[in-house]
Amino acid sequence: MFVCLLTYHREIDRDGPLFAAHKSFVQENVDAHRFLFSGPRIGAPGGVIVAHGQDEAAARTIFDGDPFVVDGTATYELVQFTAGLADPALNLEVPA
Repeated sequence: MFVCLLTYHREIDRDGPLFAAHKSFVQENVDAHRFLFSGPRIGAPGGVIVAHGQDEAAARTIFDGDPFVVDGTATYELVQFTAGLADPALNLEVPA
């Protein structure tokens, strides 16, 4: 599993084409079951994405394709972790 912390380096026009492209990128990955959750950070300019996966290089390839990252509007920090517990309602496969 990964937590991706996006940091914005300029103002985001939430009605503009770059935000629409980013939102489409996130939705595509949610639909493909790669991303579990996403949303804006509170108290900091940026966003958070929780993603499935075990291969850091593959995860970086995905996040490098985020239109915000490609454009230079945002950078990201990727934190890999092993999920030990999860709410059963999420239907996640968690190693025993």
